[in-house]
Amino acid sequence: MLKIALMAVMAVMFFTSVSRAQLDVSALANAYREYDLGRNEGLGSSDNPNSGALGWGEGAIVEDYMALWEVTGDTYWLGKTRDHFARIMANATDPDGDGFLSWQTTGYSTAVAWTERLHNVSDAAIEPPYQQNKRKGEFDKCTGHTYLIEFHASSEAFRITDFTTREVIADDVPYESGAAVALIEPFKVTISGETHQGDRFRVRTVAPEPVEYTVHQGMFVYPVALFIAAVKGDPALQGEFGEDAERFLAFINTNLLEKNERDWLDMGEAGGAWRFEPKITDRYPNRIMPHNQYLALARAWLVLKDIEGAHPLMAQRGEQMARQFRTYLELDEANDAWCWHYWDWIEYGQPDHSNWEDTGHGHIDVSFAIEAARRGVVFTDEDLQRMANTWLEVMWNGDEAKPLFAGRVAEDEKFAKSALTRDWCLLAQWDRRAYELALTAYTAAGQPAASAPTMLLCARRAGAAGG
Repeated sequence: MLKIALMAVMAVMFFTSVSRAQLDVSALANAYREYDLGRNEGLGSSDNPNSGALGWGEGAIVEDYMALWEVTGDTYWLGKTRDHFARIMANATDPDGDGFLSWQTTGYSTAVAWTERLHNVSDAAIEPPYQQNKRKGEFDKCTGHTYLIEFHASSEAFRITDFTTREVIADDVPYESGAAVALIEPFKVTISGETHQGDRFRVRTVAPEPVEYTVHQGMFVYPVALFIAAVKGDPALQGEFGEDAERFLAFINTNLLEKNERDWLDMGEAGGAWRFEPKITDRYPNRIMPHNQYLALARAWLVLKDIEGAHPLMAQRGEQMARQFRTYLELDEANDAWCWHYWDWIEYGQPDHSNWEDTGHGHIDVSFAIEAARRGVVFTDEDLQRMANTWLEVMWNGDEAKPLFAGRVAEDEKFAKSALTRDWCLLAQWDRRAYELALTAYTAAGQPAASAPTMLLCARRAGAAGG
């Protein structure tokens, strides 16, 4: 109780000490509009078919548009959202022929290799039997060919042949038992033991292939879900945007919900989430996704679940993913705050987890929790107050004049993140200090146009909290 009382006193002192710069909504919206039109002639990244560019670039842009719609009520921003998503839809393809349209990238793929000894005279072994290369700048060197390492003339030297093209890529390489062989890029293998003339070892590789990422889809589909909900909830918008909203919803029902259902993992009372595809070149085939990756799209299900025409599974899946995330929140009792890991999974019967969630990916988790609490799905105001405490009691450096935040939700003393970090500052709905700190940072930075949508939405949500 004493700590709570002290927090209240400090909050009052803080509120009275901060210089509250007035935000000119119209001027800031116009500044962003000009900024946006100068970015790829107003197209943002919507003309880029690469899912990584769409997710981590275009997603934030369309989310800005819908933030400005919420703040200003100007249908210009609905028009921008419509035009961008129509362009994104036009670039969706079906290269694997599964009947669903989507977007792909090789940027998060892997190169894979299997090794085996053939029916050799000696008992020399080759290792490892299986390996992945996930390192950018390396994995794209993989050809996808099959190679032979063969002791063609003696047991003292070998040559390497690309068996797919029959090209010798190295010859008369001195043999040393246990030494790394790095001539089949981007892999390393070792042969150990006494070899014999005529011994052959096979290395089969699979080159990186385009993969589809649910998190990328979620980053730009979530604001489109907000667009659909806004249009279908207001008869005055039907004339200009009604057909687009229906078309977008039908596309999402089929190409996102129905397609992703094949990778659904039911965890019973703990909830559920999507798994990664069982593709050979996926980094973690069939493992449940990290929290941010399934929650990015789950936000859209929360928004659309009660919309006429939405797929009937949306409400159920949205609730299950809310329970999945809520299950893994851990209580920091000293600060009455939540902490959680970037990733929790069960593999081969054993639970495990990664490091604590980082601020950059964590904003997606926070965004989901905010949507869930505002819609009464699993998360409560108490949960969001605890998440606000994570931001303000655990992650904040305590400096009112130069507020900075930690890079992780727990056990991190490196303060470098801005108080204006997307979605984290929207916790102002539960603790107005998040708004005050964001405003301090925004004002100190000279009110940059690029951050105007985030700041304006933060201010609006803080006002919704009262005071």
